[in-house]
Amino acid sequence: MPHPYAWQRLQPKEDTTNVVTARAGHSLTPMQSGFIMFGGMDGRRNDQGNPSPNSDLYTLKLGNNKTYEWSPIELDAASMVPPARTLHTASCTSKDEIFVFGGLHSAMPYQSLQDGWMLDTSCMEWKRVTFKAPPTGKAAGALARRMTGVIQDRLPPDGGRNGS
Repeated sequence: MPHPYAWQRLQPKEDTTNVVTARAGHSLTPMQSGFIMFGGMDGRRNDQGNPSPNSDLYTLKLGNNKTYEWSPIELDAASMVPPARTLHTASCTSKDEIFVFGGLHSAMPYQSLQDGWMLDTSCMEWKRVTFKAPPTGKAAGALARRMTGVIQDRLPPDGGRNGS
């Protein structure tokens, strides 16, 4: 019986000047305009020589004829930018907003984040999210390696690791 799905290798468009470095721990969020990639680890190191996450922001557009194209997103120099992070969660919350939460800012020393940020993709501007109350109970520690998704207009977290 033939399989209805098959992997296909995509090729970059002719312009390969905007190549994204290989990375792990980033988020790739589907949007109407393409995919938005944020953060992750790509081999960069901090001043102490330890692996360090980044706050890179790119769009990925899939083209016809099995092609793709990466484009860096340039933010206004005066705009706020979330701290660099890896192993965070990112979810599309509306047609032009992405919610980013948590992750790791540093592995040495271990530094988890428990902050939230919204990216307005209509103007490519970050806004910090202020929570009404801090998490309590088992969720009180900052979480990395977590998953979330929009379910009936809510963003319930699922799993994660708080470093303990």
